[in-house]
Amino acid sequence: MNRYLPLALFTLLVVVFRCIGSVYPESFPNFQPLAALFFCGAIMAKDWRGWAIPIAAWLVTYPVNAIITGNLHFLEPSEFITTAVAFGVVFFFGKSLAPKHIATTLVGAVVAALIFHLITNLAAWIGSPTYAKTFEGAIQSLWTGAPGSPMPSWVFLRNMVSANLIFTVIFLSARLALPSFSPAPATAQAR
Repeated sequence: MNRYLPLALFTLLVVVFRCIGSVYPESFPNFQPLAALFFCGAIMAKDWRGWAIPIAAWLVTYPVNAIITGNLHFLEPSEFITTAVAFGVVFFFGKSLAPKHIATTLVGAVVAALIFHLITNLAAWIGSPTYAKTFEGAIQSLWTGAPGSPMPSWVFLRNMVSANLIFTVIFLSARLALPSFSPAPATAQAR
């Protein structure tokens, strides 16, 4: 079996679910594997791949997501930086848990979703003039969303928690089911 086939299939899975979430934002808002990928990458990979694969998947799908949805405000630097910070915090939270019991990992996936939601929505509260700069405005950004928003914020949180749990289970299952690849031993050169 080609050693890059699992990685290729995995990358395809991430891109497909990211695009599905973008194409059907009413049905699957925020149901995407990226936060789980950052979280699980920190837990499962011991080398550079733990952060390189999630970053590559995010950087490839970030503009695709904006183009598919026609929502080009995602390309604004403040939103990009906020999302990068949130993924970074989720990654380092995952590092703090590695390696632990499977139940700890699943609870960690839920906490990672909460962390991401808190960082991104509180940044929206701080940066958006639609929210009152009060405690009630912060709660509104975390739970109900901006006035006139077609969907409350708690739906995004619910879907992110669900996605994190489902994709964490998928990543853990794949880790157990797929063979481990190690470099082939160097052979002595013929004289």
